[in-house]
Formats: sequence, C-alpha cells, structure tokens
Amino acid sequence: MAPLYLRLLHQALATELMVLLPVIGIILAMGFVIGYLQAATQLEDATLSLMPKLLAMIGLSLTGAFGILPLLERFATSWIAHAPQLVRLSWG
Repeated sequence: MAPLYLRLLHQALATELMVLLPVIGIILAMGFVIGYLQAATQLEDATLSLMPKLLAMIGLSLTGAFGILPLLERFATSWIAHAPQLVRLSWG
C-alpha cells in the first residue's frame, strides 16, 4: 500500500483533472467552432472570438459549479481528516 502522502497527492491530481477537464473541453470546442465560422465568413473581429468563450465560461461557472462543489468538498474533507496523520508522519 502506498504511503498516505502519495495517496493524497494522487487524489489531489485526480480532483484537479476532474475540475479542469470541462473548462478545457468547452474552451477547445468553442475555439474550433469560432475558428470554423471565422474561416467560413472571413471575419477577423476579435470580439467575435472572445464573446462566445466568455459567455460559455460564465454559463459553466453558473451551472457547472453544482457538480464541482461536492467534489471539492469531499477533497477538502479528506485532506482535513488526514492532517493529523500527515503532521505525525516521518518524512525521512
């Protein structure tokens, strides 16, 4: 069995990945759609590329937080519960 600090590090990286994947996926998808539309219409306006991404991120932060908050709550609870064991752990 792996040491406690390695299990907590693994949990931290997995949680980070689960939190960031929807954000990266939405930005990537919006970039492809906007790039396609700009190429098809030959428009090179900076507002056309910024506003849909900004609106998508606002929408994700308003609706996606309902799925992310319980995940972060479990993560924080686990780290707080293991804090006394980490303090007593021999790091040598």
